[in-house]
Amino acid sequence: MNPSNTPAPAPTTLPTSATVSIADLDLVKKCDKGFEFNYLDAATGQPTEVFITVVGRQSELVQNWIRKSLNNRRMQDALQAKRGQEVVRTVEDDEEFSNEGAAIRIIGWRGITEPYSPALALQLCNSNEEIRAQVFKASNDLANFR
Repeated sequence: MNPSNTPAPAPTTLPTSATVSIADLDLVKKCDKGFEFNYLDAATGQPTEVFITVVGRQSELVQNWIRKSLNNRRMQDALQAKRGQEVVRTVEDDEEFSNEGAAIRIIGWRGITEPYSPALALQLCNSNEEIRAQVFKASNDLANFR
């Protein structure tokens, strides 16, 4: 019952023809599928013919990496605090987290001489802020995975 002591309205259901399955609403599964985008040169806005494939921000791969990374940070912080040390996160720590967060989203590419590998994806994100930004933009846009 609500605060005014009146009964809540009965739940309504849509007609059968308008229903969707929970599987149809599963963004984790949809975000696990890759989305390929053409890297745009920031100076010209022109396509570069470098195609990067990313997973969505809600993908299992990304979510597991975020959980693991943040849990490790929290454990390190707790250990430092237990030792009476001040917990300090540097700008370099944040940059590393951002670069790794972008790299984990990359699952492949075309138009780059070197074959894709996670280590090279990290190198790419460390060395090219424009690509890193476009990786996050493509990964965060859930419309790319519907």
